[in-house]
Amino acid sequence: MSVPYRRAAQPHPHARRLDRRVPPGGHPHRRGSLTGMAEKPSEADKTRSSLLRRLRDPQDHAGWGEFVALYQPLLIRYVRKKGLNEHDAGDVVQGIFITLLRKLPTFELDRGKGRFRTWLWQVTHNAVVDWARANRRIRAAEDQLRNDWQESADKPDSDWDTELHKRVMEYALQKVRAQTQPNTWACFEQHLLKGRPGAEVATELGVPTNTVYVYSARVLARVREQCELYTEDLGHE
Repeated sequence: MSVPYRRAAQPHPHARRLDRRVPPGGHPHRRGSLTGMAEKPSEADKTRSSLLRRLRDPQDHAGWGEFVALYQPLLIRYVRKKGLNEHDAGDVVQGIFITLLRKLPTFELDRGKGRFRTWLWQVTHNAVVDWARANRRIRAAEDQLRNDWQESADKPDSDWDTELHKRVMEYALQKVRAQTQPNTWACFEQHLLKGRPGAEVATELGVPTNTVYVYSARVLARVREQCELYTEDLGHE
């Protein structure tokens, strides 16, 4: 049984127009229905928009749980690719979610200005940049410390010796003062520590000038003795 011959149906004039491929960087034909299909929000966009609306409620724990489950692996992988180790990446991502927790309840998605993924990237990018800046400051401080601190040095530096001697003197003065009569200490303090003339101190305290000199010398000797005890313990020559 022969099949009747039929001419192949000619394509509709508009079909060729819709079948054209969009070149890289080009745009679909604006008068074709393909444009409407491209602009129609995908199911993923609908789901994401719906999830973002849910996140306006900080008490929507299920919504936030879904958001974290969706985006945390992405953020971890992205941040790790920027050179952060596992520990630092975890800290940065935790900071990102703290930022999102603060901003998402009032976030408004304006598709005319950009996509949520771009905004999320910006938040992530800024977090990584902030971490890098802080890390550079820490490394700079550590480098400066290493430069100042010579690990191979065989003796303390001048700053150490200065502060140590200062503290030994302070403590020796405290101990001697606690064991000295107030009038005797006043002679030493006013004449030797504050540098006032003996006669002036004597007039103020109502004692002979020679007494000021004697008391001052006695207290000074005790302070020196006390300092020597401590410096001997410290091994000073």
